[in-house]
Amino acid sequence: MIRQKLYPIVAIIVFVFSIWYVFYDFSPQYSTDFNAKSNKFSTDRAFKHVEAIADQEHFVGTAQHSLTRNYIVEQLEDLGLKVHTQQGFSLNALGEFTIPENIIAKIEGQNPKAKSLLLLSHYDSEPHSSFGASDAASGIAAILEATRAFLENGKKPKHDIIICFTDAEEVGLLGATLFVDQHPWAKNIGLVLNFESRGSGGPSNMILETNHGNSKMIKAFAEAEINHPLATSLMYSVYKILPNDTDSTVFREKADIPSFFFAFIDDHYDYHTALDIPQRLDKSSLSHQGEYAFGLLNHFSQISLDNNLKSNVEMVYFNLPELGTFYYPFDWMWWLYTANALLFLAVLYFGLKTKSINRREVFLGILPFTISLTCAFLLGFFGWKALLWFYPQYSEILQGFPYNGHNYIFAFVSLSLWVAFLVYRRFHHKLNPHNALVAPIVLWFLICAIINIYLPGASYFILPLGFGIIAFAMSTFKEIPNLFVIWTLGLPCIGLIVPLIQFFPVGLGLNMLVISTVFSVLVFGILYSFIGYLPFKKTLAIIFFLLGVSFLIVAHVNSDFNRSQPKPNSLVYLLDKTDQKAYWNTYDNTLDSWNQKFFEDTIASEKPILQSKYLTGFTYTSKAQYLNLKSSDYDIVIDSLENDYARIKLNISPLSQTKRIELYMDKNYNFREFKVNQQQADSLKIKDTQYHVFKKRAWTRLLTYHVVNQEELNIEFEGKLPIPPIKIYETRFDLLKNEKLNVPKRTPSMIPKPFVVNDAIVIKNTVEFESTK
Repeated sequence: MIRQKLYPIVAIIVFVFSIWYVFYDFSPQYSTDFNAKSNKFSTDRAFKHVEAIADQEHFVGTAQHSLTRNYIVEQLEDLGLKVHTQQGFSLNALGEFTIPENIIAKIEGQNPKAKSLLLLSHYDSEPHSSFGASDAASGIAAILEATRAFLENGKKPKHDIIICFTDAEEVGLLGATLFVDQHPWAKNIGLVLNFESRGSGGPSNMILETNHGNSKMIKAFAEAEINHPLATSLMYSVYKILPNDTDSTVFREKADIPSFFFAFIDDHYDYHTALDIPQRLDKSSLSHQGEYAFGLLNHFSQISLDNNLKSNVEMVYFNLPELGTFYYPFDWMWWLYTANALLFLAVLYFGLKTKSINRREVFLGILPFTISLTCAFLLGFFGWKALLWFYPQYSEILQGFPYNGHNYIFAFVSLSLWVAFLVYRRFHHKLNPHNALVAPIVLWFLICAIINIYLPGASYFILPLGFGIIAFAMSTFKEIPNLFVIWTLGLPCIGLIVPLIQFFPVGLGLNMLVISTVFSVLVFGILYSFIGYLPFKKTLAIIFFLLGVSFLIVAHVNSDFNRSQPKPNSLVYLLDKTDQKAYWNTYDNTLDSWNQKFFEDTIASEKPILQSKYLTGFTYTSKAQYLNLKSSDYDIVIDSLENDYARIKLNISPLSQTKRIELYMDKNYNFREFKVNQQQADSLKIKDTQYHVFKKRAWTRLLTYHVVNQEELNIEFEGKLPIPPIKIYETRFDLLKNEKLNVPKRTPSMIPKPFVVNDAIVIKNTVEFESTK
């Protein structure tokens, strides 16, 4: 009797442990290793570099940016490498322009003519307040420490290994653009290993970029036998859909060079903020980057890269804990689908024939599954909207993932499972578990068919479904199946599908909670061959309800802003020199004690959307004291007027305080020619339509110049008369230092809002071309 009671308890403990272990095994667990052997990667030694690089903000154009570059050059020289920098003008297809200075070194290989391996990361931080510890001092540190350990081993690579720390990644991938366009070494690169981040913690995902099939790249990656690979073709497919670019994108698009890039994305609320400091960097994430960097450097340094990684075959790939990386061709998708469908139909046929499957119960099983799935959808879809209504302060976090975001994931998933257990328990006496499995299996087949068509990288979902069908067969033809065997058959689902419940809201924001809640019920359905035979469903329902409520309470307790969870806020002083007026502006939806006094009498006014990641506009505007601040010098020269066209030179000489200059013009006006410091922009494609930032325009912004060393901006253009005026916005990040404006310091529970022009004095001028009319 005791044995019978303990059996399901032990089974559920093993089941829960396997879920925990999947998440545990995502990345190496950090433990202090400062005294590790000199020929091994040490996370502690790498972290010393993070501390040195991310000591202060170091965005393009600042003095600290130059000091950061000097530190990195010294570290490479200490490794015995010859180092040089590459500086030049760089203009991208979106009209972003600056003067990056890349840091470049080389480990010479046995065959200098063979294709090289490039180790890549960027050393600039996000303007203006990010310290850049994770993004991307962690990448620099991983490469420096991996290179040191590699050189310590004394094994000469078969080909050259180039190290490139690009500049100006955060302002338009401009350092990578400069390297690919102008550096001679770029012509002989066979593969790029790029190290990035989009948060301050979590496991590091491997994503690849290629213009060709991925089969040879995946095989080469698998052969490296990394201890903790986190790589799925689902991520590969999703990445190709989303508008996220890295330096790897430049190498792929401009030079057809494939890349692996590695990025950790958890704790997204730290991304590009003043919280991206060494103390908040998860050392396990840094350790994971180091594992990739050191392992792949050793592997790819010893194999040929001469066109060996380009293929016409696409692979579906994924990894499982302790088992490594698996892959198979896209061509297998429908064969696997068909095989599983035939297996399912065979089980159904013989089940119905032997009366092991009850037709009435099969149709009855649709009801609890549909109710559970509908409730999960409603809970997830309206849950985030309700949270924003109850806690409007969450909207101040532009990343879409608040500090207590993980609590909400656990809460909503727990409540979804509570509903599922509750609903299925109501049908328990009318519905055998194996009959209840038919409805979720049919829906999973529909989902897999849609995936095969629209998101083929996720077509490996058919594999957990296949094991689920085997479990369905066992529960159909055996009165009470062995729970441990059923658990074993559920491991592919636990290893491949369950992590996605957390991944989507972490990677895409809590507005994706609906995916988590729906996936929870989908997983519940396919694992019902195990869950359905547990005798304590009511107890589990109560546990999940208590967990859901507990996590909501914990989230509520941690919903306010404080020192460890500071509120992002904003203030911008806009000086309009054309109209001789000044305004206070903010992007905040909820004003606070720091900026509220500037908006006692708000007004309706022009709200320019200065360039930002999310196109965030001002929410409040009020009149401000007009200060006659000096702006840059403008020099306009009309070269020629001919046949209704004018050729004009516009030279702008920035002040020392000016860090950014933006030009705007009526988007319906297109230029015939447009050069920026003799640089011309490439065209770009948006939704299959070809555009050009100057010649076939799609938005009002013409150009953004991130100022370096007060270098003059020289614009030459030719356009049809009459030429509309150009609005020029000059930005300086010294608002809090201006004594006349008297802006107080923030409290420790506040930080500058990221992704927008903030803590700034913006001076607006309008350049008219009256003499051309």
